[in-house]
Amino acid sequence: MLVWFMRLQELWKKNPKRFLYAFSALLPMTIMLVVWAFMGSYPFGTKSLMAVDFGQQYISFFGLLKNAVLTGDLSSLSYSFTKSLGGDMIGVLGYYLMSPFNIIYILTPLKHFGFAVFLTIWLRYGAIGMAFAFLLIKRYKGLEKRKWLVPLFSTAYALSGMLVSYQMNVIFYDAMIMLPIVIVYLEELLDGGAPYRYSFALGLTVLLQFYMGYMISIFVALYACFYVSPRLMIEGDLKAKLKNFIEPLLQAVIYSIIGIGTAAILILPVFFNLVESKAQVGGGMTFSLAFQINPLDIFAKMVIGGFDTTSGWSAGPNLPNIYIGAFGFLGFVLYFLSKNVSKVKKWAAGIVTLVFLTSFVNEFVSKIWHMGQNPAGFFFRFSWLFSFFMLVLAYQVMKEKVVISKLTNLVITLGLLLAVIYIHSNSYTFISKIQPKAVTSYFSRYSILHLLGLVAVACFGFYTYWEKSKSNQREKIIRIGITTLFLVIAGFLLKQGYLFSQLSLTAIIYLLLLLLLNSKLSRISVVIVSALSIFEFGYNAYLSQVTLGYDDVNKFSDAAVSVKRVTDNIQENADEEFYRIATTFAYSRTVPSLVSYPGLSTFSSSLERSTLDHFALMGDLGVNAATEYTNGTPLTDALYGVRYYMTVKDFDPKEMEANPEKMYFHRFTNRFDLERYYTEKVYEDKRFLVYKNPNSFPLGYGTNALVKNIKFGVNNAIANQNIILNSMEGHQKKTSDYYDYFKPLAFSAIETENVIEEKVDKNTGEAIYKRADSSKEAIIRYKLVPRSNYTYYFFTPAGLIPKQDYSVLVRGKWLPNNKTFTQRQLWQLTDNTENQETVIEFRFRTDKIDMSHAGVYRADLDQIQKVLDNRKKQGLEVTKFSNTHIVGNVNITDDSKFMMTSIPYSDGWKVKVDGKFVQTEKSWNAFLSFPITKGKHKIEFVFKKKGFILGSLLSIVSITSLVIIMKRSKETV
Repeated sequence: MLVWFMRLQELWKKNPKRFLYAFSALLPMTIMLVVWAFMGSYPFGTKSLMAVDFGQQYISFFGLLKNAVLTGDLSSLSYSFTKSLGGDMIGVLGYYLMSPFNIIYILTPLKHFGFAVFLTIWLRYGAIGMAFAFLLIKRYKGLEKRKWLVPLFSTAYALSGMLVSYQMNVIFYDAMIMLPIVIVYLEELLDGGAPYRYSFALGLTVLLQFYMGYMISIFVALYACFYVSPRLMIEGDLKAKLKNFIEPLLQAVIYSIIGIGTAAILILPVFFNLVESKAQVGGGMTFSLAFQINPLDIFAKMVIGGFDTTSGWSAGPNLPNIYIGAFGFLGFVLYFLSKNVSKVKKWAAGIVTLVFLTSFVNEFVSKIWHMGQNPAGFFFRFSWLFSFFMLVLAYQVMKEKVVISKLTNLVITLGLLLAVIYIHSNSYTFISKIQPKAVTSYFSRYSILHLLGLVAVACFGFYTYWEKSKSNQREKIIRIGITTLFLVIAGFLLKQGYLFSQLSLTAIIYLLLLLLLNSKLSRISVVIVSALSIFEFGYNAYLSQVTLGYDDVNKFSDAAVSVKRVTDNIQENADEEFYRIATTFAYSRTVPSLVSYPGLSTFSSSLERSTLDHFALMGDLGVNAATEYTNGTPLTDALYGVRYYMTVKDFDPKEMEANPEKMYFHRFTNRFDLERYYTEKVYEDKRFLVYKNPNSFPLGYGTNALVKNIKFGVNNAIANQNIILNSMEGHQKKTSDYYDYFKPLAFSAIETENVIEEKVDKNTGEAIYKRADSSKEAIIRYKLVPRSNYTYYFFTPAGLIPKQDYSVLVRGKWLPNNKTFTQRQLWQLTDNTENQETVIEFRFRTDKIDMSHAGVYRADLDQIQKVLDNRKKQGLEVTKFSNTHIVGNVNITDDSKFMMTSIPYSDGWKVKVDGKFVQTEKSWNAFLSFPITKGKHKIEFVFKKKGFILGSLLSIVSITSLVIIMKRSKETV
């Protein structure tokens, strides 16, 4: 062991830079390994590191990337029919898939994706730490003074508040890696150095993660102004000062534009995609001086473990995650109190700080950072930039000799005391006011033993201090007395359960570090500072992550592999070139992308708004950047080309208990009519069944102008589907031949329990109730006795759209359908149950209940079938299919003037009929349509990314310019 230690010392002396880089990477990686071991996360347990969006979104897109690369079919990275009904993938590519770390997913078998998740997160922590070390060594002489600070500050950055709290958004981490590199070359540029490195670094950042790259670009503008601010103090008149200040900033602007231009090949198509797909979350950009959060509450985020699932990511606006540890924040405060920092730098840093604080408290400014809208969860996504800025300032102070005056000590101590009082007097879900019960129990059980140990250690410390201190006797007595008082108070707080609470621990660490900074930082002090900081980073990461719900790595593997086996079989034996596969179950809404099959559900920030709206208009789920095909009818099955329906078999709970590693799916919908419409069983194993639908439409079909020009009504799915069917037959509304294919019926009875009728009118349909006893559930039962073997549906009232606390039973079994939706839903109640009573029972845990216009409808299946058969005759026969190139033939034999498709409309789709381009249109505000004439035609669809050609030209021009600049710079040198 001694020999190895001596060799390490020798290597350290020979190449300290490599050691600092290695330590800066390995320290955060080691801390996180320990944290995950305590959490029981993979590879130390079965908890995958996938949480929230990682398990529901990102992992599936990594699967899509893997399949595209390994099969050689890269078309799915331009457009994919695994994205709901189909969608432009450039937004997905730019937002989720550009990271070089994703190569690990490509090389890892699907069943071992849990390992790939662990590895890609773990390695990124190391890369983030190493990148920050690069900044400190390259620009702030990290090799010259207090080298131990480099890995400590690098770890503070790598494990800062937002990074460990939003770990489920690992797609952001590449930007965290790139920021220190961008700042290194930005500072070089501002100092008159070669500009091409900065442009390349910024361009690469935007290319890897355009969303965070946008935020970094804003920060670069702020940081550049801060960095050149001392030039306002040079000798000369105002004109000379402004020239020295503005010229380097103009240089930065020019080379920022060129740098971003290098990524235009991706950024421009992404921009056009976002224009089509991105919808406002909350209101638009409306200026207001109102606070969206209390600025004093931000101090709570400096407490260890200031994050949890309750307040952490979904509800908002929550609080910005700016935690950097006590040592870093003390350094940040000392930057403004230090005499070694010029006033202009303090003022400039203060202005940048004020901009960030304003961004936190003002919604309008916050939206600027978030591309003009509130994020859908995970608020204040730019907060890590402030953490970075604070750490850069803190390092500049801490690497020099720290001299703290009595006034500074008083200001910091008083500020800490006020912050503790404020935080303690308020309630935060992420801050427990007492220490963990296990700690209190342990110290109570062995209180005498610990007391004796504490007295022994205190006596030894006091004796050593008395003998070696050069202070006079009076000062010694005072300091020993104060220390004894603190120890007594600490012992009391420990016994009462407060000493090791999050707030107390945070305050203690601040005070200890302040005490150490007031003394000469000896080796033992350095060890203590490092140990305290490492403990703090680790404990904060643990508390921030332990409350999240993580997917089981074995269940994910089983789910992915088992479903892929079934969908691969379907695709190998499919009898048509184009089709879609629907399911009654899912691991997540993005499973079609994960295992590569044309599904109907998805969850993506770049999902086309028109697709969301169309699902909702049909009485299905289109909400929160996601679609889920839950409430299918014979019509929508046909329209969307649902050729296959996969369902899961019932299972014995005992079997589930005996196989904890397997994923036993629960249905998210009940399709009682499956065996009626899907007459052929094409696959069966122990867990899954697959049926084929003979009534599914092809990708396109001929129809009339009535169908093409339909305008749907909001919250009116029944009428909307009736209009489609009537229009297909040429029947207009309010004419004698207009037919109710979905016919309204009356309930046979409505029963209530614990309910008071406030306003109930059968004629108007109003039904507003109030819960009588708030301690019990309010129950409303709707009873129905079908008089035919047709399918019956419950049309949910609009009063259920606002999120309410309720549950639903149908025929005594819980309704699995999602209770969160934007428009009225169409829930299937029963099929083939003539004269058998069906009861749908609502159980409310809210006092106000609005069930106005709740209705039941019967589908006239025979008449619907006739309409579908007529349209299917005018269907397109697809002869060649890929995600971006489709060829087919159609023979129009009736009076159809247009081809309707189930392809979501996009400007990128171009259509040829018999070799000639035709004008495409957006029908139903959702789908691609185009004119057609009677007879036989060859139709070709080609998808090209909008903005790709212009973006490519801009990238070529920008890269060429930088290469020329680079060569000239080298020739000059």
